Amino acid sequence: MEKVKKTHNFSKILKFLKPHWKLSLLAPLLVLVEVAAELAQPELMSEIVNKGVIGGDHDVILSTGIKMFVITFFGMIGGVLSIYSAGKVSYTFGADMRQALFRKIAYLSFSNIDKLQTGSLITRLTGDVSKIQHVIQASMRLLFRAPFLFIGAIIMVLSMNKGIVSILLVMLPILLFCIITILKLSYPYFLITQEKTDRLNTILQETLAGARVIKAYVREDSEKERFKVANDDLINTTLKANKITILMMPILSLTINIGIIFVIWIGGIKVGLGQMNVGEIMACINYLAQILMSLMMASRVIMSITEARASMTRIEEVLQIEDKESESDGDSDIEDFESLTFNHVSFKYETPNNIASEAKNEDDEDIHDDGYVLKDISFTLNNGETLAIIGGTGSGKTTLINLIPRYYEVSDGSIQINGKNIKEYKIKQLRSKIGMVMQKSTLFSGSIADNLRWGKNDATEQEIVDASQKAQIYDFVQTLDEKFDYVLGQGANNVSGGQKQRLCIARTLVKKPQIIILDDSLSAVDFRTEAQLRHTLKETKATKIIIAQRIGSIKEADKILLLDDGKMVGFGTHNELLANNQIYQEIYNSQVS
Repeated sequence: MEKVKKTHNFSKILKFLKPHWKLSLLAPLLVLVEVAAELAQPELMSEIVNKGVIGGDHDVILSTGIKMFVITFFGMIGGVLSIYSAGKVSYTFGADMRQALFRKIAYLSFSNIDKLQTGSLITRLTGDVSKIQHVIQASMRLLFRAPFLFIGAIIMVLSMNKGIVSILLVMLPILLFCIITILKLSYPYFLITQEKTDRLNTILQETLAGARVIKAYVREDSEKERFKVANDDLINTTLKANKITILMMPILSLTINIGIIFVIWIGGIKVGLGQMNVGEIMACINYLAQILMSLMMASRVIMSITEARASMTRIEEVLQIEDKESESDGDSDIEDFESLTFNHVSFKYETPNNIASEAKNEDDEDIHDDGYVLKDISFTLNNGETLAIIGGTGSGKTTLINLIPRYYEVSDGSIQINGKNIKEYKIKQLRSKIGMVMQKSTLFSGSIADNLRWGKNDATEQEIVDASQKAQIYDFVQTLDEKFDYVLGQGANNVSGGQKQRLCIARTLVKKPQIIILDDSLSAVDFRTEAQLRHTLKETKATKIIIAQRIGSIKEADKILLLDDGKMVGFGTHNELLANNQIYQEIYNSQVS
């Protein structure tokens, strides 16, 4: 993953507002109408008190009351429409951002996904986007409403009596200092909270995915403890942030209320001197209350922005990734496959050890002292040939085949198809020529037919039947009431491991690729079914690469590649290796004895 530029201008995020610029401008204008109506109320109330109640002019009470009603009505219309505009902008903004993030994640290379980690990506796509979405909605109303109300209330106080200004001049610096200090202290905790949330989501995801393993090893209590530790860690960090932020409201309220006390005190003196009247004091108190309200709104929004800033940084990190895979996409087309050549290929993961292990599926290749999991691999495979790869756990088998469709990029050397570096081919077309059955059988919720059509969207019913027959799964499907319309649950947990493997093979055969890669994908089937599958695959007109643990499964292969500790320690036919290779002999003897 390329290092993200720490500009923090968030331009990639704010660009999602551009399509909604009209409503984005309309919302603040409507807020201005709402605020103007609110600011007019205390002055009109002052007029009613001074002229109507104290002066005894009942006509003023009626006419001013009607004015207040009309102004309030228009203010209400402005408020409702501003809420609608802000809501529509924020939710469409959030939908667009989620779509962009999902699209970006879908095209990330394996190495970048390994670095960002699945749990973190899920949090960014859901929780982080929601936080920003809510801030956008609040900002379009409260962030504009607060300064409009704040400035307007100060202007109205000045227009009534300039003697009250000294109170405001003392209050404002205190209020601003408290707000800025609290926000600076709380921001680091908001960032840490996001990291703790990532950790909690990762544990939850692992627990749900590995539920059967947890029960098999009776590890429920230890997993509960692991979750509790992460959950408590998140709670403690969140509480630390909240302990700081909860001080803001009491401090603001205390300061404003002290100001109101001084207004009443000074106002009482001025009333006695004939410099103010009761209505003006009431209006000033209302305006100070509005100033308090505006500052509370502003502080609430700023706190939300401070918290969301951490989310924006995390989303920006994903959106700014310059993925090597997309950067190095070639422009050449592959016609017919003729040959595959590994030319002194070496590879090492760019991720830390604990993350790299996830990237390697379940083959558990060891990270050597120099970082390389594959070292100086060279061989050639011609069209129609079958290559078998064998080696101990951690020898680099899965890593090697992941380099062919460019799930990872080689660190040294090159891989060539038809004599041309695979980086020169269009990456989508390269992968379209390759059918890969992963070590972990992955099927999606939906019908069997839908899963098989992943190989070919427009596959006919006959093509599906032919592929399932070749994969030795057709007879099983026919025992189901719904046949190919049988719905698989999440993770296809309603079929056995061997059935999942054969369905994955059928999905690959529907694709009709020129290169078929089987990553230890016959491990869950019985010997009889495996023999039938090997016979079927042998007749398939495609180049085959098969990873297997049993020599009996691969001895008929045209070429056998023997790996040990990431190094190529044997290459040839079964008879050649059995005659000349000591490691191969040891594996063979251990399996036949």
